[in-house]
Order: sequence, then C-alpha cells, then structure tokens
Amino acid sequence: MTEATHKAIRLNRFIAYKSINAFFQGVWGTAYVGLMTPLAPEIFSAGGIGFSIGTSVVALAYSRLFNLKWFFRISITVEVVALISVIAILLYPPGFALAAGIYLGFQVALIFGSYLVRFETLLIAKDQLKIVDIGKSVGALLGLAFAAAFYQWARHSLGTDDPPTLVQAIHYPLLAVQALNVAVLLGAFNHRYFSESV
Repeated sequence: MTEATHKAIRLNRFIAYKSINAFFQGVWGTAYVGLMTPLAPEIFSAGGIGFSIGTSVVALAYSRLFNLKWFFRISITVEVVALISVIAILLYPPGFALAAGIYLGFQVALIFGSYLVRFETLLIAKDQLKIVDIGKSVGALLGLAFAAAFYQWARHSLGTDDPPTLVQAIHYPLLAVQALNVAVLLGAFNHRYFSESV
C-alpha cells in the first residue's frame, strides 16, 4: 500500500464518489431482486460461470490494466453501464428481455470489481483508505434507509403494493443519483498526472 495518495486522484471527490456509489448500490440492491424475477434459476448459474471466467481474464490482463488510464476508463464504463441500466428500467416494461439485459450489464460490471478495488489500494494512502471505506459504509446505510422510506412513501402516494411499479418508481431518484455519481467520478481524476507511475 502507498504512503501518499497519487496526485491523479482528488481524494475528497473520490471519497464523495465512493459514498454516492455506495448509496446507489444500497438503493439499487433493494430493487435488483425484483427486477430479476423473470429469469430462470439456471441463468444465474450461467452468469456465475461467466463471471468466474471474466474475472480470470481480467486478472490475466493486470499487467496491461494496472495504469491510471485504464483505471479511469473502466471506472467510467462501469458507472455508465449502471446509468444505462437505470434509463432502460424507466423506458421499457418489466419482463425477460429487460431483466436479462440488466443482469448481463451487472455481471460485466462485477467482473471488473476486484481489479478496481486492487488498483484503488495502490492509489490511495493506507491511512486514508479507512476514510474511503467509512464513506462507503455510510453511503450504503443511507441508501438502504432511503429505499425503505421511499417504498413506504410510494405505496401511499401511488396507492399500490405492486412490486414492479414500486421498483420502477424508485429508479426516478436513482437516475439523478447515478448521473451525479458519474459527474463526481469524472471530477475525481486529475488527468495531468496520469503519466506518473503508480
């Protein structure tokens, strides 16, 4: 682990990004189960196999991917995939095609999860990693609490207990959260220092 945070990372913005991202994951995780109901159980087995193979392929490419340009590109791609997923949920009716597309996007994003966490520890000073992790924990807790409160509000406001309706409704605030997430992530990088070694 590094003794000083890399100059290419604006630490306060990166912590804000990790917190907002955890908030998004906390909220989105409550809707994910409902979104996946049209899929047969064996699809999850196939997804798990694809995930295992994908993470191995990414690990084999670590020597090429362990630089700031790839870390930035992959970080942005993962968040844009999440943003597209939210938009798709708002535009298209629930069903097999939507669930399969969301699941595929989620699996692709997860494949890069280990890489992103490992590289993050090379960029951020070891004494500041705890701040990042606390920010993530607080963000996730707030996201879960927001989801619980939102579902209660939506039941009364929309006058329905229909899970697909509630799941779609929560994606309206999630759209704003994920757009903010992408914007904050873009501001967390200082491209001037990308050429400096990690």
